[in-house]
Amino acid sequence: MTSLKMDENVLKNPLPEGSVQFLPFSIKFNGETQISERFSSQTQHSKQKQCLVNTFRGYPLEGEVLQAPAGYTGVVLDTGRQGLTEEKSNIRVVGSFPSFTYWNYDKVPGETDNYRQAVQWIKVAEALHESD
Repeated sequence: MTSLKMDENVLKNPLPEGSVQFLPFSIKFNGETQISERFSSQTQHSKQKQCLVNTFRGYPLEGEVLQAPAGYTGVVLDTGRQGLTEEKSNIRVVGSFPSFTYWNYDKVPGETDNYRQAVQWIKVAEALHESD
């Protein structure tokens, strides 16, 4: 069984706008780096593509700022895991956010993205529960 630990101040004090990025890859790095200087400051808006553009290690990224679904708040979790297969029974909520920047590899974000499709299930589930 997994337990989730959260201080209520995490929800009262969300992370600053633009500090949460959903990237289409994982990074095998555990430590601090200069995200603002090395990544965030390089983000631009492309009028041609009508989205945000950036690169990571030479790979083109296209993105947009998305809001959490109405009535929901995003959270940042610290699992304490070193690998994907290691199970963890205690997870801490270390941050919350109302919006985040969603990135794709060399593809403008759209309705066919996995995240957007997952959010659609929230609406389906709410509609099903309303009919009970």
